[in-house]
Amino acid sequence: MSQHYKKFLSLLERWPIDKSKVGRDLGQYLRDQLTAVLGSSNIIAVKDDRLNRQFRSLENIVNDVNAHRYPRTLNSTATGLSGEQCREVLSTEFLQILQKKD
Repeated sequence: MSQHYKKFLSLLERWPIDKSKVGRDLGQYLRDQLTAVLGSSNIIAVKDDRLNRQFRSLENIVNDVNAHRYPRTLNSTATGLSGEQCREVLSTEFLQILQKKD
């Protein structure tokens, strides 16, 4: 199992953590899950083939496999906002401001 832990750990080192989404960041969630699954005493119950599939899927996301395979022709969104504006709207700070207004 230690080889799985090392593979996932090296993968997650390349996965960015978005500091604007405290408690809601996918990178942090994946790190927490890695610790829970591979760092527990229940490690024997984990299936090797399932871990390998999950690793390949996460690796494809980190390496932007589909972004390179299917490049976007337009840089617009359904909301009309830019990517940076969407990131700001989804930040924890902005969501707290909205909650205060309600």
